[in-house]
Amino acid sequence: MLVEIPTAEAALIQRTVAGISRPGATLDGAQRRTVALRSRGFAASPDDPPPVDLLGELVWRLTVAPQTVRPEWIERLATAGIDVATYVEVLSIVARITAIDTFCFAVGAPPADLPEAVDGPPTGDIAPDAAIDGGWVPTVGIAWPPSALSLLPAEHEAMHDLHAVLYLSMDEMVDMDADRGIHRTEMELIAARTSHLNECFY
Repeated sequence: MLVEIPTAEAALIQRTVAGISRPGATLDGAQRRTVALRSRGFAASPDDPPPVDLLGELVWRLTVAPQTVRPEWIERLATAGIDVATYVEVLSIVARITAIDTFCFAVGAPPADLPEAVDGPPTGDIAPDAAIDGGWVPTVGIAWPPSALSLLPAEHEAMHDLHAVLYLSMDEMVDMDADRGIHRTEMELIAARTSHLNECFY
């Protein structure tokens, strides 16, 4: 059954697909759009073997087997030419396309079309003060979920935009009695169960 997508969520979806098709810190718009399309393909056929190219394996692993990502594998990527900033950028794209596609699936809507790529070189916008601080990749400040993508300011902002619309803003996170159709305790129960099934850890 199709559920009408609320205005805020519909606008978020459009911002997300538009942002994916624009140049990022290390990838141009066409490369970012390809990452999103490949992620969708892997999600549709999760039992297929991983591709042989390293970038393809990265997208595949983040899409269908994120629990297998470990620090030593991220280091191997860097040795092979995919530096940590590109890893974070690909992670952001995969996470965001997965989030909006899952939302669309839940309400019975088709996945949003990805617009054609915007021309232009990568922006090179990487936080100069990011450093390893308890995590596997450089972050601005201590590594914890809200700073996970802070190496790349645009991806960090996009993550928080998505978080605020589909879950709660950071300001709202302190409200243990928040209610967005379901109570905060119900939100956390669903989140914890989903994280367990997906073998998430942090």
